[in-house]
Amino acid sequence: MVDKFNKYWSENPPQTWYSDKKPLSNEWFNEIAYLRYNRYYEYLPSVAEFDSHYGENILEIGIGIGTDLVEYAKNGSIVYGIDFAKNAVKTTKANFKRLGLQSNLVVANAENLPYETGVFDLIFCFGVLHHISDTEKAIQEIYRVLKPDGKAIIMLYAIGWKHIFKRLFISGILRGDLFRLGYQRPINKNTEPQGNSPLTKVYTKRAIKRLFKDFDVEITRHRLGEYFDYAPYNTKKFPDIIVKIMYALKVERILGENWIIKATKNKKKKMSVFKTLLKP
Repeated sequence: MVDKFNKYWSENPPQTWYSDKKPLSNEWFNEIAYLRYNRYYEYLPSVAEFDSHYGENILEIGIGIGTDLVEYAKNGSIVYGIDFAKNAVKTTKANFKRLGLQSNLVVANAENLPYETGVFDLIFCFGVLHHISDTEKAIQEIYRVLKPDGKAIIMLYAIGWKHIFKRLFISGILRGDLFRLGYQRPINKNTEPQGNSPLTKVYTKRAIKRLFKDFDVEITRHRLGEYFDYAPYNTKKFPDIIVKIMYALKVERILGENWIIKATKNKKKKMSVFKTLLKP
């Protein structure tokens, strides 16, 4: 399965569909970064805390082309990054080199992080863990390599208007995929712009709390996405007045497609659970 994931994401690197400029050029990297923070994920700079971790050890899991990791480095963080796609590491190195920034990048799997216990102040992972086989194991690894009171900022897909109504109802029931191939198929087939992701999961808030049971967590919901923030597939988005009203009413907190989990490592919490298990 790892080979299948590697092949898919190597052939379909995240964010690269944002720009038709020459790959690896300054114009290409710059346009991708601009559109990421000004069209597709406007909320991301504030939740990622790019400017709040000067001098800290930051690990990004699933670096893509390095867009977000660059922002931490620009703000003085000591940055590390992993990806299981070799071309992701190569492209991210090119991104850092053109900017004269330092990084520590390796090819690795989120389920087996190649780092010692308790070395990172912050771990950032945006839209990656819902695409891997053992998400729970990856979260355990995140807990292990965080320092005491270290923080993880994670984005996972939420069950909502996009991943239920659009993916399952329109792509699943109306097109017949749901009954013919099961629940997961229309999700895998339609969540990514390139289509046919090897694996895509969506989560309820209750499921998120179970996954991060060893952490103190703050969970918020963001992004209405397609037709609100941008127009997909050469269509038109809703009129700006409707979009503004929806966000003014904070509709994304109910129907948004992204969970942002801010999870703080709580050593005492895990120890208390362990002591409870040892009671006669």
